[in-house]
Amino acid sequence: MSNVTRLADRRSITVEDALASISAAAIAEWLSAYQNRDWDGMRIVRQRAARLDAQHPGYPSLVDQLDGLRTQPAA
Repeated sequence: MSNVTRLADRRSITVEDALASISAAAIAEWLSAYQNRDWDGMRIVRQRAARLDAQHPGYPSLVDQLDGLRTQPAA
């Protein structure tokens, strides 16, 4: 099988799908760090999220999503 055939068989991924996958992984990593009280780990994930947000303006903010995880819902 040639490289061209293998490339043609691959499923295309949209930017939205890729960002959603990255966001889900970052949220899982942040939650794990939060549960283990790993403040440095949380800071590192948040810094990476801020860089990702800066690279993709117009898409939902991952930093906002992470910040929302710490906000207690109204009773």
